Amino acid sequence: MDRRSLFVCCVVVIAACSTVLAYDRSEFLFLDEIEVGMTGVGKTIVAQDVIDEFAVEVLGIIDQPGTLSDFIAVRVSGEAIGRSGGIAQGMSGSPVYIDGKLIGALSRAGSWSKEITPIGLVTPIEPMLEVIDTASAAQLASAPSGPSVLRDVAVVERLLPSDPSLVAALPDAIFAYPVATPLIAPGLSGRSRDLLMDGVTAQEAPDGWIGDFLDVDVEPAFDGLSALHLTLLPMAAAQPAASSLDAGGLEPGSSIGVALTTGDLSIGALGTLTYRDGDTLVGFGHPFIANGASQFPMTTVSIIDTLKSFDASFKLGTLGDTVGTIFEDRTAAIGGRIGPMTDTIELSLGVHDLDRNVTESYEVGMIDEPHLIPEILLATGFEAIDTTLDRIGPGTVEVTYQILGDGMPAPLERTDIFLSSVDIAVYPPWQLAGIVAFLQYNAFDDPEITRIAASMAVTEEIKAIRINHLEIDDWIYAPGDTIRFRLELQTYQGDMRVEEGEIVIPEDLFSDYVIVRAYGGPRYLEGGETPAVFADLADMIEAVETLPSYDRLTVELFAIDPYSPYADALYGVTEVTYDFPGYVVYDEWEATALLTEAPPTEPEAEDNTQTAPNW
Repeated sequence: MDRRSLFVCCVVVIAACSTVLAYDRSEFLFLDEIEVGMTGVGKTIVAQDVIDEFAVEVLGIIDQPGTLSDFIAVRVSGEAIGRSGGIAQGMSGSPVYIDGKLIGALSRAGSWSKEITPIGLVTPIEPMLEVIDTASAAQLASAPSGPSVLRDVAVVERLLPSDPSLVAALPDAIFAYPVATPLIAPGLSGRSRDLLMDGVTAQEAPDGWIGDFLDVDVEPAFDGLSALHLTLLPMAAAQPAASSLDAGGLEPGSSIGVALTTGDLSIGALGTLTYRDGDTLVGFGHPFIANGASQFPMTTVSIIDTLKSFDASFKLGTLGDTVGTIFEDRTAAIGGRIGPMTDTIELSLGVHDLDRNVTESYEVGMIDEPHLIPEILLATGFEAIDTTLDRIGPGTVEVTYQILGDGMPAPLERTDIFLSSVDIAVYPPWQLAGIVAFLQYNAFDDPEITRIAASMAVTEEIKAIRINHLEIDDWIYAPGDTIRFRLELQTYQGDMRVEEGEIVIPEDLFSDYVIVRAYGGPRYLEGGETPAVFADLADMIEAVETLPSYDRLTVELFAIDPYSPYADALYGVTEVTYDFPGYVVYDEWEATALLTEAPPTEPEAEDNTQTAPNW
């Protein structure tokens, strides 16, 4: 069964279950039953996977237009809150009960000039139940009672705790910030973590990824996960050798995880389970990334401890085993089902350090979400290269990519070579992310990618060939003539070499002049050329596979486009190519000659052929 069929089946199962759900009001306390002064308890894990309780007192209800912006304002206290230094990141989803009835999930911490003790905002249970009950069979909407509404009190949403002076200046506003769903990435370190969260600016992005030459409309956007209002824990706990947690032990107050990657380089987020109905559950009390219908792996979480912080306390934990799938990522909550396992993309990264003869491989399960994949590929790619090389700096890398998909007519395979005098780790993951984005955002078919593999061989040596000079044997030709050219090449800080060749001018070519250009790798479109038009996904795959890499030297003949309104609009006519395996060819030279209708009468150019050692 393919991924799409599995997803449909899982959705049908959830829908079928939701149609028979008959929520007993005795399990819950709804907005119209909440009164100021009510007291209760919340449940969360502070340390060592033990569920602790904290005290809750209702301050009132924030009743705003619609149902997704209503909150129950509560005062929180108790040993668990004291040990945590307030409401900590990772507590989102903590269930709150009054008289044993669930009223909703703690989702935000707040500051209010009228309250000294910590306060929080609780997402009411009504919209959270709608996440479970996708068929909306139960009509759960209700209105808060008049005396419980905090009149003229507004909620001001902030990403971080507000300045106390600002809070004091606005007594009729509760400054709330999400009890964030912090990301944990124990497999990433240093700049890989920074790239995951902060992305890459246009100034930092390297030129020359594959989409630049195929003139595609979509290119990978490396905005970073911070753009999705996600935060990364300032430290990561070591992954435990084995976890004692399992799906059967998940209950309200337990920690649950949402994984972006699993395996050798794991990335995910942790929060708290609010309510469980059989194998269906909801948590967080707010969205993860507001992805809507989703297929995120649901995992157990092991909480080591809750650490106090000046900015915001946080739970220190690790992701455990995958136990199900998060199918809903909505405003009020995330919802999923224990049991069904979503298919992930197999990501295999292999790096061989040629200088130290060290090889490392990384096997990762990656979610199939096109708008998140660029950051994941970039971060994991950097981590694999940096960890294996144990350095950041110049070098040359040869990389072979292979991408397989159930919706692809054939696997995509490509080999590239890159060099950098500054940071060789940049190019392979950037190119890989570009190819994957090119496939996933194509206009023809869903490639349904199942596996992505990249094998990299890296050396600190700069293996490059520079084009030092190009000359041709005359300055005027006629259609049908043969142009003889001579190239001077030099290895980086090494030997000189001369290459000679010929290129024939087509007999039917019409142009005032021609240009012979020598260059390495692919080239950008000229003004007289139109982008390739693809007929289907197979055409696109072929274009990616056949685009020259940087180990190819091309000598190409260009002519004026007679149909362009621009006098300098050129187009490629014919070419001669040379391959230099293991070397990057760079720089370019060109020579210009006139084109007449009659053969030239000038004497032939002197033969200046030189010989050089074979490299």
